[in-house]
Order: sequence, then structure tokens, then C-alpha cells
Amino acid sequence: MKIKLACISAAICLAVIPIDQAVAQGYVAPQVVVSKEKVRSGGKVYYSHVVLERQTLYSISKAYGVTIEEIYAANPTLNLETEGLKKDQILLIPIKENVPAEAAPAEAAAVESPTVGNQPEEEVTSPSGQASGEEDEGYFIHKVKWFEDLDGIARKYGVSKESIMNINRMTSEKVRRKQEIKIPRDPSAWEGNSVKPEPDDNGDVIQTPAEVADTTAVVEPKEDEDLDDVFVREGRHDVSVSMLIPFSSTKSGDRTSFMDFYCGALLAARELGGEGVNLDIHTYDVGGGNMPVTRERFAASDFTIGPVSTSDLVKASSVSEGDSWIVSPLDMQAEALADSLPRLIQAPTPTSVQVKDMVEWIKSDMRPADKVLVVTPSNPASDYLDLVQRHMEEAGLPHVTTTLGSMQSKLTGEAANRIVLACDYTERSTVFLIEALRNLYMASSKNTEIILYSTSKIRTYDQIEVEQLHKVNLHASVTYFVDYNNKKVSDFLLQYRALYNTEPSRSAYSGYDLMSYFSTLAHKYGKRWPRALNRVDFTGLQSDFNLVKTSSGSYVNNAVRRVVYNPDFSVTLVR
Repeated sequence: MKIKLACISAAICLAVIPIDQAVAQGYVAPQVVVSKEKVRSGGKVYYSHVVLERQTLYSISKAYGVTIEEIYAANPTLNLETEGLKKDQILLIPIKENVPAEAAPAEAAAVESPTVGNQPEEEVTSPSGQASGEEDEGYFIHKVKWFEDLDGIARKYGVSKESIMNINRMTSEKVRRKQEIKIPRDPSAWEGNSVKPEPDDNGDVIQTPAEVADTTAVVEPKEDEDLDDVFVREGRHDVSVSMLIPFSSTKSGDRTSFMDFYCGALLAARELGGEGVNLDIHTYDVGGGNMPVTRERFAASDFTIGPVSTSDLVKASSVSEGDSWIVSPLDMQAEALADSLPRLIQAPTPTSVQVKDMVEWIKSDMRPADKVLVVTPSNPASDYLDLVQRHMEEAGLPHVTTTLGSMQSKLTGEAANRIVLACDYTERSTVFLIEALRNLYMASSKNTEIILYSTSKIRTYDQIEVEQLHKVNLHASVTYFVDYNNKKVSDFLLQYRALYNTEPSRSAYSGYDLMSYFSTLAHKYGKRWPRALNRVDFTGLQSDFNLVKTSSGSYVNNAVRRVVYNPDFSVTLVR
């Protein structure tokens, strides 16, 4: 058994190795480098400038030869006059003829070694490949970044995807990193045309650059091939893991939660080591937006757990340049990133998936005379309500939408009332939820059959009395639930208490489940473990994994646990 840890110093009973601080000590305020990247907005072309730490509006305006007022006017939605600059903000800078085309030598060094989290600015090149930054023959050239697709490029320049495909004679929407594509100055001239690919001298169709196979790509296994025939046999692979956790978060509650997460992950690593899995774990503190991880470290890791916040996930993905699979561990709101970032795994089941499962549950429980009520606050607009109504329409589930004030008159006494409380589930929803549950509780006390359906959000409110949830027969589609009747859970509890002298929180269970699942896959299948993600499901202590591939090649977890709050105050896991 071998478990090797390269960690930040932390208040746990394992020896750790602190991170080298040399990078922080050698920090120098960056110069303002004139961007060579242009974007189109409102029919005008601007420079796109990424704000680095310690840059000011004054220094930026001087570098580009414009006034501060002109920057204000070009960026009205940023409220720069009142809110000032923010690091990583993207500014539109009016183009002036006297702006130098190339940075001074001292500035060029800053481009080659940008601060962590900011990618070097890509150049707009001429058709000849020279970095002139000038438009040519009715178009200019965009060099594709590693995270971009054709839809995003079209939105960036305010042109249609069709016009880009036609001017480049593309027969496929696929683009690849560092590919140079033409962006038309007049997109309408390239729309509605059926542009055929050019034949070569032999009459064969010339492939566009996007269609040429990347020789470094790993060949996907056929769907009907057995995993054991495709992958190297199990039991032969050491596993390298990076963990990016914001231990130094400014909120004490978050710091405790993140340490619990880490402790749960280490307990899983300890058990895996006992089973012969050799783990090499590198842990970094990414609190305060720090990203002390190199692209090489990402590339050397089989997978990376963390960071937590959406902004830090974007930063980590940018630094890694797609060289590491990054697991989003705790934030359900990061779901949208899986549609845009490559190699991202959204571990917590998103709210949209929970809502879909909740609606399917209602439909499967329906009896002929039952009634479905969607109850909203007096100002009903919310994303949650939109999700509920969309999935009910897709499922063909008849329902009545009503406000809380009219709910009592809509209840039936002849059959079951299947209720959904559709609010935004933020702090401002507390009063609505308390009042709605009180009314449902009173109705159920008068022999009206009430069954409340919800996602996991309703269980996060401390102000809600648990007795009421049992009285209204809560049926919850959730991403987290611990079944204490499970022997594996009991074993985990005993070990966690013995090691850390405390009770595990939800975060501790999450850390355990994530480390167990992904380390097991990497140990069994080696470097090709991602090919098994949508084929090998996993049942954890607190959550399950059923990963579904997105259009960007990332994965979102679609596993949902169903729990019922029974009248006898027991809670049953029914799936």
C-alpha cells in the first residue's frame, strides 16, 4: 500500500508538505499590454482588453491612447464610474489610429508570463499569418482558443455562424485550437449562399482544417465493445490526484465545510490504499481566488477535484488548457459550465435534473381523480417555476398553477392533492415557504390528502419545522441523502469519528464519495478511465453517479435519490 500526499499545511493528523511560496514573493505589477484581439459590438470594432491586477483606468487609457470618458462610453453596462475596475474584467477599448501595433520589449515579457488565471492575449492575424492586427479584403482572422466553439465565436463578433462557415468554406462546425478562421466584415454578404468545398487537382474535396483529424486524439472505443476489451486490465495503475480547495475562505463556516470535505476524501484515500490503490495526492489552497497550480501539474494529474466556485472553475480550466479532467465538487449552480468548458465533470446533480425527476415521480404516482397544484408566491416569476412548468408540459402532466392566497379553494377532498411549491428558493422565499407549509399542514389535519413534492432545496431551511414536512408527506428528489441503515455508512461513521474525533458533515460524505469513485475508475482503467464515465454508475454513501455527456464533451451527473418523509417521522430512501 502506498499513499503519497503533497499537501498544504492543514489541521489534520496527517503529515503535509507546504507549497513553495517563491512565486508570490517574486510578484511584479504587470504592465498594460495593448491587446491585438478585436471584437465587434454594436456595429463597431473594439480592442478587447482583460484587466490584470493593479491596473487602473488611467494606465489603460494612456496605453491605448484614449480618454477615460471614452472607455466609460464603450462599456456602459459595467458602471465603471461608480464601481471601478475589477480583475479579469473584459473592457472594450475604442480603436485609435496612433495605437502602437506591438508592445514594448518590457511589456512583451509580461505577455509571455501572465499572472495565473489570465491567458496570454491571442493575436488577430492577417491572412498571411503576420501579426498585423489589420482587417483585410472584407474580413479579419480569428485564432481559435482551446475552449471556443463556432457558436461562441459567432456570438463574440456579432455575426452569424452561417457567414463564418461560408466564408471559410467549412462543411463542418468543428473548429480546433489555434486554427485561423476568417470573420467577415459584412456577414450578410455571406449568408444564404451554399458554398461548396473546393476540389483539388484530382477532383477530390479539400477538407477544411477543422475536419482534419488531430493526430494526438485518443480513438474512442466503439459503443458495443466490452470495457475490459478496450481498457488495460484493472489493478495496475497508480493514481495521481490534485485537490483545489479554498481552505482560506473568508467565511468561517465555509472553511469548516471545506476541511470536512478534505477529511472525507483522505479517509477514502486511506481505504483505497488498504485495497492496493497507490495514490499520489497534491492539495492546494485556492482561497481568495489564488490558483497556485501550473498547467504541468494539471496535466500530470489523472483528475482534479475542485475548485468550488464557478469563477475558480473557469480559472482552473483556463490554466489547465483542457489537460486535466476537473471535477466540480459542491456547487450545483456550476451546471452551465459543462456546456462550455471541456473536460469538466459536474458532480452534484443540477436542480434541473432534480425537477425533471420530481415531475416524473408525480406522474408515476398519479391516480385518476388526483389533482396537481403548482403554488407560487404573489410575484411568481422564477427560474424554478419555469423549470417546473417546462418539465410538466414535456411530461404531459395536467396541473393547475395558483397563488398561495387561492390555494385553499383549489384543493380537492375527493383524492390526493399533489403539491409543488414553485418559488426561487432564496432567503426571500422563507416567508412564503413557512406560510405555505402551515396552510398545507392545517389542510392535512382536516383529512385532506396532501402530498408535497420538492427538490433538495426545501430541506435547507432551518426555519421550517421538520414535523410539518412529515405531516404533508414530503416526497423529495435530492442529490444528497445518507441512509444510516446502510452498513457502509455505519463503517464510515466509526472510522471518521475515530480519526477526527467529530461527526461527519454532508461535505465529508461528498469528499469520500468523489475520491472513491474517480480514484477507483482511474486505478482500474488507467489513462483511459474517462471513456468509462457514462458506462460505469456508482452508488456512494451520500450520492450516486450517473454521468451524461454534454455537447462540449464534459459530463453532468443525472443521478437522483428519492426520499419520503413518513407520518411516523421516519425518512425512507425509496430509490
